[in-house]
Amino acid sequence: MNLNQTKVLLLLSLLATAACSKDKGKDDEEKPVTAQSPQEYRARQQQFADSVLNASSSAKTVVEKLGKGYQVGSVKMRDSVATLAADTTAQCFKVGRATDPYLAGTVSFWVNMNVMGSDIVRIQKSEWTSTAGNIVDACLNQLAKKWTFDTAIAKPGAYIVQVQFK
Repeated sequence: MNLNQTKVLLLLSLLATAACSKDKGKDDEEKPVTAQSPQEYRARQQQFADSVLNASSSAKTVVEKLGKGYQVGSVKMRDSVATLAADTTAQCFKVGRATDPYLAGTVSFWVNMNVMGSDIVRIQKSEWTSTAGNIVDACLNQLAKKWTFDTAIAKPGAYIVQVQFK
């Protein structure tokens, strides 16, 4: 970078800093923040978790976005996936909750069935209240590699099932 480019960059930086800063007036004084009680905080976090769970896309909406070739999985398939996802030995959700005690979310699993049974089970989409959900997703994807479903649960095809964690 030559000297003129450096001067221009310095001048632009100063102008940006001046434009972003402002003098505090009498009306702009910061007001003291009052502490919340633990009960109030828990209630707010629960409301936030409920809003995320209620606003998450339904399995039908996820299927519509994916397009032709996908179907909403049956209740039997959803319950089977939910039971496996809640596996107490892996404790995926418990690990996420250790990072964020108020973690909640909705996970859409893709279950691909062929004539022999399931060959792919993985997370298609997830919506969490915090980034701690990424820990849960990674754990669930590792677990899902071992899951297999019999053809009695569904015909060959691609299915989406949802599981909610709270």
